[in-house]
Amino acid sequence: MKHAFPYLKEARGSVINFASGAGISGEPGQSSYAAAKAGIRGLSRVAANEWGIYDINVNVVLSLVMTDKLAQWGKENPEMFRKNLDEIPLGRYGDAQKDIGKVCVFLSSYDAKYVTGDTLFIQGGVGMKT
Repeated sequence: MKHAFPYLKEARGSVINFASGAGISGEPGQSSYAAAKAGIRGLSRVAANEWGIYDINVNVVLSLVMTDKLAQWGKENPEMFRKNLDEIPLGRYGDAQKDIGKVCVFLSSYDAKYVTGDTLFIQGGVGMKT
């Protein structure tokens, strides 16, 4: 972000950082991971405060998306995969392009210029539980 700042300032751009619900929920065994993800949220909020005067908006996305690694893990651990899937109110993992990408396009558009310092949960409803 620091190195992109001059370009963001000139373009009145948008920053979208990605973190994880682990930085909010505090799952056992994830202390380092959760701390790093919470740090992304904190850093983003500071930037949103400091860079707002330049019309730069900064937000964080917490996504729950199907990946090749997740699909492979699901094949290797079908019971755990099913249990995790059952925790998602919409009953599925998100699609990177259809579900997550479109929200990011919105966040980087003029229509979202008044959205800054926020964390968006794009997790099929899992964020309601934190």
